[in-house]
Amino acid sequence: MVFGENQDLIRTHFQKEADKVRTMKTNWGLFTKSRMIAQSDYDFIVTYEQAETEADRSTVLSVFKEKAVYAFVHLMSQISKDDYVRYTLTIIDDMLREDVGRTIIFEDVAKLLKRSPYSFFLGLLHREDQYIVHITFSILTKMAVFGNMKITGDELDYVMGSLKEALTRGTGNDYIATAVRCMQTLFRVDSYRVSFVNINGYDSLTHALYSTRKCGFQIQYQIIFCMWLLTFNSHAAEVALSGNLIHTISGILGNCQKEKVIRIVVATLRNLIASNEDDYMKKQASLQMIQNRIPIKLDHLENRKFQDVDLIDDMAFLRGELKKVVQVLTSFDEYENELRLGSLHWSPAHKCEVFWTENAHRLNDNRQELLKLLITMLEKSNDPLVLCVAAHDIGEFVRCVTLKYTYTYFDFRFYPRGKMHVDLLGGKEAMMRLLTVMDPNVRYHALLAAQKLMINHWKDLGL
Repeated sequence: MVFGENQDLIRTHFQKEADKVRTMKTNWGLFTKSRMIAQSDYDFIVTYEQAETEADRSTVLSVFKEKAVYAFVHLMSQISKDDYVRYTLTIIDDMLREDVGRTIIFEDVAKLLKRSPYSFFLGLLHREDQYIVHITFSILTKMAVFGNMKITGDELDYVMGSLKEALTRGTGNDYIATAVRCMQTLFRVDSYRVSFVNINGYDSLTHALYSTRKCGFQIQYQIIFCMWLLTFNSHAAEVALSGNLIHTISGILGNCQKEKVIRIVVATLRNLIASNEDDYMKKQASLQMIQNRIPIKLDHLENRKFQDVDLIDDMAFLRGELKKVVQVLTSFDEYENELRLGSLHWSPAHKCEVFWTENAHRLNDNRQELLKLLITMLEKSNDPLVLCVAAHDIGEFVRCVTLKYTYTYFDFRFYPRGKMHVDLLGGKEAMMRLLTVMDPNVRYHALLAAQKLMINHWKDLGL
């Protein structure tokens, strides 16, 4: 079996560097004379280099057996020069790419030594030479996916952590495409998906998606492909909802013209609903998509007249699922979802008298969780629109909840005075600070809310 035969053929920086490494002239005899490597190591590497065909190389490996692995390990560990380590790793990677079934030679020796086959390579992941690091990723990926002994435990966590670190280096890392390609292969295995998600792997993928936005559609397609693979796991699909994954890929869906990118984004969105086993989480996924205007974007895509059957099916699935949620979606559900996403805008609920009369007290639920979110936005947001809407909503909360207390005395235990709680949570102080900002709209809405906070008979002012 040839590794990568069906993968997208792009000439990455890693592949170009590998081409240079393969042309390196080696003199293994010098290391034998200086006793840095054994005669058996020399015999194997020279014989292997002279083999011209895949069949010849397989014959060499079958003749030397475990001595081949010992030779590779000695060449990597006994010779400290980066050039020779690069060359040795490239030979190993080419050997496995030619036939991934050859991973068994490392597993057999590892069993004899009572150690993990991955332990031969893990130490190389902390090298400064990034080619060494990323070709080690490539080797470990082939072993972990196509070998008989899967990587587990601390070794798995270490590899996933190293891959995550490689992604966060951004476009300054010439090898980011190689790290992503490794993930595309690793995430075929469910346990590897869970390990990556559990170390906040989604954050690194969304960061990479943002940092590569000017690098062409191919790398973005590959990153979203990794997200898609992760969402086949129900736990991973649930974790995705706690971050900004839907928001990030929804933005791409609205701007990208490449069909392959659209296809993988829509497939990922479908998985976020279909893979979630809990009905509540399915609803949360749908709410986030509605909040990010996925139904509208799907309507626009409908005009493209796609021929891809899978894409058409995924779009139909999403439209059907989102339609179900829209039909039962109350205005407060939508408002709460908007608030939790931190993307406040002038949706109809904010300026609806009936909405606030019926729902203002619900900001006190769950220890005033939603009220605290509004006040946090006043304190931390730099978006003038968010500040305007948050100030307005706090003013409406104070107005309606204070009324509830004034006219329904016995309900005090359930609908506490709005002013008092906003003040105790620091909302009044945050509102006063907004009166001095540069944006006139923010000052206007902060002033109206401040009046509701400070004046008992606000209704006489017609606010």
